[in-house]
Amino acid sequence: MIRIIRRLGTPPKARGSVSGQNCPDIFELADGNFAVIGTDATNRLDAQLPADTCRTDGDRIVMVTRETLIHAKVDIPVAAESLRTAPALLSAGRSKAVGTRPVPTPASRGDQQNVKIVRRIGVPPQSRKSSPSTTGQTCPDIFELSDGNFAVIGTEATKELDDKLPPDASRADYERIVVISRETLIEAKKDIPDA
Repeated sequence: MIRIIRRLGTPPKARGSVSGQNCPDIFELADGNFAVIGTDATNRLDAQLPADTCRTDGDRIVMVTRETLIHAKVDIPVAAESLRTAPALLSAGRSKAVGTRPVPTPASRGDQQNVKIVRRIGVPPQSRKSSPSTTGQTCPDIFELSDGNFAVIGTEATKELDDKLPPDASRADYERIVVISRETLIEAKKDIPDA
């Protein structure tokens, strides 16, 4: 059974999402992996993936706003940090100062057709120490997009986690929840902008 331990970053409402139409979010799971809620962009971005990237049938590509990942960066553990065992901080409306640089506005769903992958955030799956991608099982990955947002490849987990989300988290019908390995997000931390 998958269990959510805590949110990384601030709740969507604290980031200005009041409509509930776009609520990207990142959570740490009890098994050490991370769950990411984002707009399903698999069909739009699959053909643009670099050659050293793989995606299995059980993987989806979701887009999260730049602001979501920037807010989460401060909570991403460092490689030497063990799995957190602290109680969940999900409903504690924490606020964190994140720089003053304006954050790109997410494109409307129709405008996302022209979004391009700009660069990988972190290292290729084949370069990660414990990555199961060497066996071809799954290849979690993170990319920066031309509109300033980010794409995350992870294992589809919407059915398993949707009813376990905290009360201040939500998911639109076009959004999916994917799970990425702990190592994927930790390796990406150094490449996530501060603002």
